[in-house]
Amino acid sequence: MVFVRPVTGKKLLGSAGRHTVVTDRTVEDGGTDTGCTSGELLLLAMASCATGSIRKTLAAGGLPADDISVEVTLVPPKAPSARDGILITLFLPQLVLAAGTEPIVAAATSGGVVSRIQLGSHVEVRCKPLECFPHPRQS
Repeated sequence: MVFVRPVTGKKLLGSAGRHTVVTDRTVEDGGTDTGCTSGELLLLAMASCATGSIRKTLAAGGLPADDISVEVTLVPPKAPSARDGILITLFLPQLVLAAGTEPIVAAATSGGVVSRIQLGSHVEVRCKPLECFPHPRQS
């Protein structure tokens, strides 16, 4: 269970158990940009869920599970009345790609967060080599 309450302006304080997080809107949307937007937190939750499920699948298959990155983005709808799509891109080492991606793609959508969201939105998964990851890895 999570709780959210207003702080000031567009800033909100969310809590989940003993953890808290501040959400905010962008400056262009009247916020101060001092926290993630709600949509960014949703995508972050999906990426975290997919990453955990993928790591479990890789470890069970004896494959390296620590050197992966997952990116989740919204894809504009194909028709004006349609919902946004969700694209999950997996950046994987060549060794993992060579072993076959079918179980990894299945794992990416098997976790509790992603599987629930997938019931209402199209979720697509793509696999790419780790060296294509566009952002520097944090140590």
